[in-house]
Amino acid sequence: MKTIGKYVYCIMDGGGISQNFGKIGLENSEVYTIHHRDISAVVSKITFKEMQPDVDSIITHQKVVENSRSIGTTLPVRFGIMFKTDDGVKQLLVKSYNDFRSKMNKLHGKEEFGIKVIIEKEGMEKIKNLVATNSKEVKKMKKEISKSGDGEAYFLKMRMDESLKNETLRKIDEITGVIHKELADIAIDSAVLKSDLQEIVLNTAYLIDKNEITKFIDGVEKIKTQSKKQGLVIHHSGPWAPYSFC
Repeated sequence: MKTIGKYVYCIMDGGGISQNFGKIGLENSEVYTIHHRDISAVVSKITFKEMQPDVDSIITHQKVVENSRSIGTTLPVRFGIMFKTDDGVKQLLVKSYNDFRSKMNKLHGKEEFGIKVIIEKEGMEKIKNLVATNSKEVKKMKKEISKSGDGEAYFLKMRMDESLKNETLRKIDEITGVIHKELADIAIDSAVLKSDLQEIVLNTAYLIDKNEITKFIDGVEKIKTQSKKQGLVIHHSGPWAPYSFC
C-alpha cells in the first residue's frame, strides 16, 4: 500500500483563508494551502517517496510556485521537500515563522532576474587578439622569438602562449566584472551563481524592485549591445520567484 505524503512547493504570504489551486500539482494532485498566522504553505498530497528531479516534475513545481506568486509574495521551496502529514507542514510554519516572515518582508514587491554571459569560440578569439595587440609582454616575447634560434624560440613561444592565455582570462574577468557592477548597482541584491559550463563566464541573479524593472531591462539591453562588440553573448531571464535570495 502506498504511503501518501505532503509535498511542499512554496511558502506564501497570507493566512487564515485556505486556498485551493486545483489539480495542478505533481501526479496531477490537488494543490491547497496549510496556514499559520499570516503565512501559508502551498502543498499537495502525493506518494511519499524520494523525489527524482526530472524535467516534467521540475516544471510542474515551478508552475505551482508561479501560481502562488500571482496571489502574494512567495518563498519558493527547493524541489523534493515532503512531510508525512499536514501537521508536519504546520510545525515547519510554526518553527520557521520568524525567518519566513522576515524574508517575505524583504522580498515583497521584488522580482528575480537571471543573467548569463557566454563566450563562444569566435568571441574568445576576438578577445585574445585584442589582448595580443595591446599586451606589452606579448609584444616583447614576439621580438625575443624573432631573434632566437629554433630551440629557444620553441620554449619562448610556449611561455608567450601561456602569458597570452592568462591575460585573456584576466580581460574576460575585467569585462564581466564591469557588467556585474553595472547591473548590481540597479538591484536590491545580487548573487553570483555556480556554472557547470566553461562557456558561461558569468552566471548571476539580481533582485529587482518592481519599480526598477524597466531601468534594469534597459541596462541589460545596453550591455548586450556593448558586449556583442567585445565577443560576448548576454542571455537574460525572468522575472522569477526569488530562488537565489531565499
